[in-house]
Amino acid sequence: MNAVRNWFRTLPARYGRRTLVALAVIAVVGLGARAVPVVHPIKEPADDSHAYYALAKSLYEEGSYGGPNFHKEASSDWSPGAPWLYAGLFVVTGGPREGTIRILEALMGVGTILVVFFLGWRLGGRWPALLGALGVAIYPPFIHSVGEIMSEPPAMLSLPAAILSFFWAWDRTAAGPDGRRGSPWAWLLPGFLFGATAMFRPEYTLVAGAFVLFAAVRWAREREWRLGTAAVALMLVALLLPIVPWTVRNFVVFERFVPISTGSGKALYVGTFYPADGEYQRVKAILYRRETGRSLPPNSQALNEVKPTALFNEVAERYPELPRDSALSKIGKENFSKYFGKDPLGYVGMTVRKVGRMWSSGVGSFMSTTLGRVIQVALVTLGVAGLVLLGFRRRWWETLCLATPIVLVTVVGAATLAAPRRNEILMTLIFPLAGLAVAAVASALSSSRE
Repeated sequence: MNAVRNWFRTLPARYGRRTLVALAVIAVVGLGARAVPVVHPIKEPADDSHAYYALAKSLYEEGSYGGPNFHKEASSDWSPGAPWLYAGLFVVTGGPREGTIRILEALMGVGTILVVFFLGWRLGGRWPALLGALGVAIYPPFIHSVGEIMSEPPAMLSLPAAILSFFWAWDRTAAGPDGRRGSPWAWLLPGFLFGATAMFRPEYTLVAGAFVLFAAVRWAREREWRLGTAAVALMLVALLLPIVPWTVRNFVVFERFVPISTGSGKALYVGTFYPADGEYQRVKAILYRRETGRSLPPNSQALNEVKPTALFNEVAERYPELPRDSALSKIGKENFSKYFGKDPLGYVGMTVRKVGRMWSSGVGSFMSTTLGRVIQVALVTLGVAGLVLLGFRRRWWETLCLATPIVLVTVVGAATLAAPRRNEILMTLIFPLAGLAVAAVASALSSSRE
């Protein structure tokens, strides 16, 4: 407790009173912006929003993941981290209410503002930190997500926190002026946070594995075998701590190895469905027309009200001997062979368009407008510029750690489903990088005037 008190007491000396006042104002603005969707939630939430709430409610009321409202395997298409977190919230607050989840999402949004501030400070000091925090506070998709019940809000907090704690753990165990190094126990924190992020969004399992590899390689280069082995082992144990119990549960339920969720087969099927350009809503519209003979426009309210589980179950029936996810995965691979074999250039074009859609837009109606798309593209461009600037400054460690999640998740989206929601968690890294680029440009202009 003394260490915590000392940390808070020394904040003004380390960051400056004016900077902390500015950060407090930004946090209040961010909380105020998020209070609006808490009180006035999204009227037409996405399919996933209904599913996450139903799963959390089932865990609270029945102690089961999905209950009778879900097919046994279909319920595991959704990653379990958010439902378990929200079910725990129901236990604390005494009942399954959507409003309490949105309040928690708003508070996690404020936490994300603070974490991005500290990450930006590490990258470039005051202005990248404040600009990054301000971007998180007022970015429309972050505010929109509070009006739904999704897995992104907790992951938006845990990913930058995991990377920041990874830097912190390395600093704690780096050699000091006297040659001494700190305790390897610091590596438990980044390990657990990366494991939690993977439970919220399974594609971040790849990111977690990459960071364990980075730690191992850097310790090997330092030739600190004993301390490095202990640090990497502790990080790996903490990473697996939230994952392994769920993996064991999945093995019992499905009688096969499913680390976190079964949604990868559906994502691969959608992402390789060339006639729909790999876009979820268009795939859903095509499947609905096949099933009923009726045509519903993509992104229409009528189509949003159609439950997708039955549509994908029908597709999976092509291979009744296989589990649903395995069947969809196999059909997705067949789609790739079929469509890439017939029109390789067209398939590559579809992949490029998928990645373009992933990064050029965001969730919410505003981001679908021309102005919203311009702002999104500008932010991403500034973020890439900030990443390049880190490289020019020979900040290789930070460059590698920030580029890895962006590249890996983009590759996953290119191969499977690349919805705009994929970029939402990664934007927490884009904002401090964009702040770094803006601060560098402002500094250069100021110097030239002088």
